[in-house]
Parts: sequence; C-alpha cells; structure tokens
Amino acid sequence: MLVQAQQKANEEIYSLMISQQETIEESRVKEKKRIAQELHDGVLGRLFGARLNLDSLNKFTDDESIENRFNYLNELKNIEQDIREISHDLNREKFVLINNFVAIVSNLLEEQKTSHAPELTSHIDDNIKWDKVGNSIKINLYRILQESLQNINKYAQAQKIDVRIEKELETIILKITDNGQGFDINTKKKGIGLQNMESRTKECNGSLDVKSKKGKGTVITITVPIVNESQVY
Repeated sequence: MLVQAQQKANEEIYSLMISQQETIEESRVKEKKRIAQELHDGVLGRLFGARLNLDSLNKFTDDESIENRFNYLNELKNIEQDIREISHDLNREKFVLINNFVAIVSNLLEEQKTSHAPELTSHIDDNIKWDKVGNSIKINLYRILQESLQNINKYAQAQKIDVRIEKELETIILKITDNGQGFDINTKKKGIGLQNMESRTKECNGSLDVKSKKGKGTVITITVPIVNESQVY
C-alpha cells in the first residue's frame, strides 16, 4: 500500500510538472504564430516577387537581363536556406512538445547554469523513447538529478559538472560527474541526500554506484530498467 501510495504521489507530482510546462508551451505557440507570419509575409512574398521578375526577364537575352536572372536565382537559393532553417526550428519545437520530460530536465539544467557558479555540460540521448518510460521512473530520475545538483552546490566546491542521460540496451543510465573536493565513501556517513537517491533508485528496481575520493571529485551513476506505463502498476 505504501509503494502504491508513493507511485500515485509520483504521478501527481509529474502531472504538476507537466502543467507547469504547459505555461512554457504557450510561449512556444506564440513563437510558432510568429514563424507562420514570417513565412506568409516574408518568405512567400519574396518567392512571389522573384518568380514575377524571372518571368519578365525570360523575354530578354541581353547581358543585363542575364545578370539580373542570375541575381534572382541566388535570391531563390537564399529563400530555400531560410525555409530550411524555419523547418528545423519547427521540428525542434515539435520534438520538445512530444518529449515534455526532456524539456523539464532541460529547464532544471538551465536554471543550474544561470544560478550557480560551476560550469555545466550535459547530454540527453535522443534515442530514448520517453513516452515508453513509466512516469514513476521519470519523476525519480528527475528528483535524483535535482538532489545531486543541490548537494554539489552546497558541499562539493566544484568548478565543473557533467550530466549525461543515456540509453544502453533496455536501461537508462543517469551519470553525474563533478570535479569538487570529493569524500571518502568508506568512512563518510551517508547523508539524507544520498539515502534519498538510494531509495528512489531502489523504487525503480535500479542500481546506484558512487565513486569519490578526497580532492578527486565524485561520479554518481544510476542505472534503471526501462519500464512501460503498463508495467508500472
């Protein structure tokens, strides 16, 4: 019953996070409208103008007309490149909308970058199909990452942090590395933060590995199996 209650709480927390993300999506909708307007008023207008001018120049064979035709063909190439860039932006927005979890994690990492001193690098594997991953796993991974960053900010005195989320066979691996002061894992009593990470990893039927040495930084690796929504309950 306790496990079921925890899973329900995780679902509710994740739903709240998604609701918060919807506010951000409103801004994206406005940006899409701007892009559509840019397509209609800018790109299509330029295409129409170039086509009319090329049609009129086809009647002439003098050097000036040939040069003007060449210039309009270059303009068409520039318009083609603009369309590619707009298409790329739209595809990126679609990818973010589909993968709300990635957007939520990205927001957390961006907040870390802007609010704290350590230089942060990150990578999220594009091959992970997050819609196939149970919400319980996603919320626990998010909380583990959040807890890790808080611990680094409070205690590690690190200059660099690297966060990686990757897929390996049927598992997801979350790896957080910092170059801070580290600690002796054999003698140091586990803090609440590390205990919470262990508990959340266990809830996902995963494994937690902590490597650290004084003055050598810390590497935290969480490996969890990918679980479909139907398997969570």
